[in-house]
Amino acid sequence: MLWSIVGIYLAAWPLLKLQQLLKFQAALSQIINGLQPRQLAILASSSSGVLSADCANDEALQVDEFIQRLHRLYYKSVIFYNKTLFFEYIEANLLGAIECVNLIFQQPDELLEDILQRRLAHRLSLFIFYWGARQPPNATLLSFEEPLRAVVITRPRRKAFRIYYNQAVPTGTGELRLVNWYDGDNLGLQRTPLLPSAASVYANFEQRVFKVPVFHSPPWLFVNYNNNNNSYSNSSDESDDDYDSLKLANVTGGRDHCLLKLLSKHMNFQYKYYEAQGRTQGSLRAPDENGGNNDSFTGGIGMLQSGLADFFLGDVGLSWERRKAIEFSFFTLADSGAFATHAPRRLNEALAIMRPFKADIWPYLILTIVFSGPIFYIIIALPYKWRRRQLPTDVERLGGVCIYMTYIKEITPCVLKLRHVRRNRRSSPQMPPQLFERCIWFTLRLFLKQSCHELNNGYRAKFLTIVYWIAATYVLADVYSAQLTSQFARPAHEAPINTLQRLQLAMQRDGYRLYVEKESSSLEMLENGTELFRQLYALMRRQQPDNPTAYLINSVEQGIKLIADGSENKAVLGGRETLYFNIQRNGAKHFQLSQKLYTRYSAVAVQIGCPFLDSLNEVLMHLFEGGILDKMTTAEYEAQSHKLTKDQAQQSKELAAAENANANANGKSTETANQPQHAQDNEMISALNIRMLQGAFIALAVGSFSAALILALELFYQSLNLIVVLRRWRQRWQRRGRRINRALRQLTVRIFALNLG
Repeated sequence: MLWSIVGIYLAAWPLLKLQQLLKFQAALSQIINGLQPRQLAILASSSSGVLSADCANDEALQVDEFIQRLHRLYYKSVIFYNKTLFFEYIEANLLGAIECVNLIFQQPDELLEDILQRRLAHRLSLFIFYWGARQPPNATLLSFEEPLRAVVITRPRRKAFRIYYNQAVPTGTGELRLVNWYDGDNLGLQRTPLLPSAASVYANFEQRVFKVPVFHSPPWLFVNYNNNNNSYSNSSDESDDDYDSLKLANVTGGRDHCLLKLLSKHMNFQYKYYEAQGRTQGSLRAPDENGGNNDSFTGGIGMLQSGLADFFLGDVGLSWERRKAIEFSFFTLADSGAFATHAPRRLNEALAIMRPFKADIWPYLILTIVFSGPIFYIIIALPYKWRRRQLPTDVERLGGVCIYMTYIKEITPCVLKLRHVRRNRRSSPQMPPQLFERCIWFTLRLFLKQSCHELNNGYRAKFLTIVYWIAATYVLADVYSAQLTSQFARPAHEAPINTLQRLQLAMQRDGYRLYVEKESSSLEMLENGTELFRQLYALMRRQQPDNPTAYLINSVEQGIKLIADGSENKAVLGGRETLYFNIQRNGAKHFQLSQKLYTRYSAVAVQIGCPFLDSLNEVLMHLFEGGILDKMTTAEYEAQSHKLTKDQAQQSKELAAAENANANANGKSTETANQPQHAQDNEMISALNIRMLQGAFIALAVGSFSAALILALELFYQSLNLIVVLRRWRQRWQRRGRRINRALRQLTVRIFALNLG
């Protein structure tokens, strides 16, 4: 009997095993169905006891049956037996931002190291490990820390499965928590969906402490580097063994500091500030010794990339190179690139009388004066040229009738004489002598507003004279006088440098120096830009040959102080909002802000695959849509302006007290001496003074010197002519004297001859 029962059991054993496998496959299919995935990737080795690709093995039916069940649920699936191909498939999905669910029938410790090295730990990739044991793996042996999303399926009994999830709580420790289970005897899954959503998990961080690197970047963050021991933190727990090598930072304020406080209050987390490595945003490291590319970053971005930090704020700009190493949230600032230079300086007033005529006006003015005289000569001379016709001497015109004088003489001899013909010839008008020189001189005197008489009585010449007089009086004189008066009332300044083209010309011709914050997004724009940005970057590197990196500065604030120093012509490239804030702090009238160069966005930087990025984006979008981000920026500007107003009031009080003390001691006021020179130079409207008219006196002196020089030349020329005339007179008198002497000698000889005879 016993042997019969054993025989029946042995005969039914394959059927029982197959039934158990089918139930196992159905359970896995229902668990996968609870995730509602778009696609499923399965990794199984050939030695696995669960799935096999060996056709000679009876378990090969398991693969087909499992895939068939998945396809009945309308899920796309793919099976890998090669680990390398499996990882390449996940990388391709992450590059395309495609969410991928991965079912792995291997031990987790065999894959975790490869997953972390290949940076496959991402919120879009879920790794489901079939553990198969009654209990999940020991936390001391396996750690599923963020941003890895891991699910471990255990099997406490044959028809039951338990689902453990490492992101069931927002603590970020990677502890596996029971989130669901499957019971084959009852209704299947205990709840659907299989896993809690990230939005519900990370809506409340339950006082989790985040590590935030910061650096001094007003107005976004004000960091005090002098007091690192008394660091600011809203967390009471200051001990952290993993971060002993980092320095705590003391943040005293800033727009992003207020934003982080608001986020921590809304999402219930705490944070600690640490100094960013190098106190910069970060840039790509130099290539290694073998010449290979290095994708690692320095600064705060490098801390995020290596997992030493969770957030990174402070005007962190977005760029393609940075997006390869970290991720960015919804933008916190929509800014634009710009550069700042010194305010347009006041021009020399000695050239004020010439300044109303700009460079594009001078050619037309000179051509008008040069061609006015010849045109006037042509208008006067053409009628004389037209009337100068050779008529026969025996023909006279009386209106339109021609009279032949030869025929008249034949029929009436001795009545008409030739003197009538001569009189007609004399009556024809003759062109005035030296007409061209007189026309040139007439137009010059007319444009220079000197007294002159008309050269011709013809209506054409009179009309042209009137046109010249109107142009000289109303167009030139009145417009020039109005512009000259405005130049005196509001002193002229040099042309502002507000475009990249003008900045390039200023760097090439005037020796301007361009500075940029090191390891910033503006520097990346110059390094990776094209056309003008590439040319500006080349000029920056050549501006100090002995120090090729002299164009790098620690912060935009330092660059604004360099411009305020005024020792040389400088420009600073950066974010327009950052430049505007620092310009307001140092006095807006001393700086010139350029036009918008390009659009740039700043956001909160997080690690690649950050699991709570969607929750953070949701909060930031609500803040942006409600206008709270703009209000926070405006409030920071107003707070700083109030501080500046108080400081300026205090300085004015101290200055007034010092002036009163000096007045009481010396008996006179020193107000004029204590005023800064640039305050007088930058007055918008000033009274007319003699110093503004020095250009007119210079022009008068130049004209007087020219007149004296011309007079001297004329006198010298006249003296030369006088010498020549005197020589001629002397030669004449000498010849006449010789003649007279010869005549006297001949007369004397004749008289003596007569007397002797």
